[in-house]
Amino acid sequence: MQDTAVASLFSNIWLWQGVAGVLAVAVILILCIQFVNRSSDFPICPSLELCPSDWLYFQRKCYYISESEASWNSSQSFCSLHNASLLVIENHQELSFMMKITKQDPWIGLCKRNEEFFWVDGKALDTTLIEVKGSGNCAYLESKGVSASGCYLTRKWVCSLNIGLSG
Repeated sequence: MQDTAVASLFSNIWLWQGVAGVLAVAVILILCIQFVNRSSDFPICPSLELCPSDWLYFQRKCYYISESEASWNSSQSFCSLHNASLLVIENHQELSFMMKITKQDPWIGLCKRNEEFFWVDGKALDTTLIEVKGSGNCAYLESKGVSASGCYLTRKWVCSLNIGLSG
């Protein structure tokens, strides 16, 4: 009697595993069909290869965090060679994200012209977003915010590259 109960239990387990397998395949097929039929104007998620290799993706931008050190100008030249610029911070979320992931106070794309700070894209610094400490002409990101020092000093740097998601 006990052997038939065990055999019955095992046959039920195989049945349920088979049903679960069929359901899993059905769900995957439905998701694939929906993905294929979706309008290209509304991508389900960004492509996995939006950014160059070794770059990070966050909020429609790619970021490169250097391993080596260079002056501010050399850092900007490196970024330019990759169709990017030193980091331009556009909002509080981006500032917070970069402060969490960067270490060793990297250069960013902010420098002083005529006693005022400007981003490398030509926009004036929004002092409600960032206040720059220090007396130098080139800015870097540190754990408590943004500071400035001599542009000739060598630091790590962060490049940013805007990604246009078009359908």
